[in-house]
Amino acid sequence: MNLPERPALRQELQVVFDRSRDVIRFEDPYGYVRSDLEFETEFSALLELLDGTVTIAELLEHIRTRFDRNFRASQFRRLLQWLDEELLLDSPLFARARQFLEADAIEAVCAGSVYPAEPSALHEYLERILQSVPARAYPQNARAAFIPHIDFRVAGEHYAYPFNALRQAEFDLIVHIGTSHYGWQDRFLLTTKDFVTPLGRIKTDRELVEALRQEVGLPLTRNDIAYQPEHALELHHVFIQHLFPDRDYTVLPVLVTSFHDFVHRSTHPSTDAKVAAFCRALRVVIQRSGRRPLILVSGDLAHIGRRFGDEWDAAPMLDQLRAEDYDVLDAIARGSSNRLFTTIARSGDARRICGFPPAMTFLEAFDPGEGVMLDYGQWNDLPTKSAVSFGSVVWY
Repeated sequence: MNLPERPALRQELQVVFDRSRDVIRFEDPYGYVRSDLEFETEFSALLELLDGTVTIAELLEHIRTRFDRNFRASQFRRLLQWLDEELLLDSPLFARARQFLEADAIEAVCAGSVYPAEPSALHEYLERILQSVPARAYPQNARAAFIPHIDFRVAGEHYAYPFNALRQAEFDLIVHIGTSHYGWQDRFLLTTKDFVTPLGRIKTDRELVEALRQEVGLPLTRNDIAYQPEHALELHHVFIQHLFPDRDYTVLPVLVTSFHDFVHRSTHPSTDAKVAAFCRALRVVIQRSGRRPLILVSGDLAHIGRRFGDEWDAAPMLDQLRAEDYDVLDAIARGSSNRLFTTIARSGDARRICGFPPAMTFLEAFDPGEGVMLDYGQWNDLPTKSAVSFGSVVWY
């Protein structure tokens, strides 16, 4: 990441001192900086020097003189990079972020790599996936589904089960709840941007997004940059566009960031004020709208092995992993958020189940009752000695 040689805070930011708590925070008129970002007041000594006139080397010397002579240059650059990632600095990164934040649509990031970028080729590709498994003796009018977002190239056939169960779904709104792989700005991330894929434009229901914000009653960031590189929703979008090319519908997108802190504290997410308020608001807004929703939950299961930080190979663990994953899918299929949390917390989320936050949000918001588990799979990535697992559940 390239940092300006003379870093500067964005001029429009206002530094606010909270004397009662001895912290400082930022007020951003554009809403790009997350509202819960705080620093100890001592940090103001550095912030005052971030005016675009002082070099990184001079800033480091100031820090060493005032605080710690042994403060390493690499540590300091990481600190500045973090400030940049938080969109506090006037930098090339912020310029790119602002360009995205001010756009009215989110462009597909997987086209041409994960799936074909040419529309007719993409339709053929998706239909081959849907036809890759035998017809199942289950209805095709599901009202909700928990679906993977793993790369089509390694597990494409596993999308056939849930999306075939949606072929006759009746809806005029998609509530799309997915894992946020890149966001950290808030517990829940919304956007009013449309989504563009090779198969066309999916309209976001801006009125419902704003109604949801109002109904939550607590601050939610308007920084939606986490959507720019995200694939969790996109891989579902193209299937929906393929299956329903003439359907008139809008989407209410929700990305959910980490719930690992709840696992760490052994505290059910529903005890958190923002989680409880958001899930209640999501349910109320959808009910009040009078719309016919199809609810899609995007999440994979475990991420284990050396690629993900484990000190052991994944392959010998796959049988055990399958048994543990079935417990997770069973909890989801039972519609029980308590059972899901207990199952994941039992191991401290050691398997890094990325579908946990969106699944928990769905179960808490909609209390869907019992569903049907359709499929389970594992991608054993031998070159990296790692594995990712995934499964699908639908509700009728």
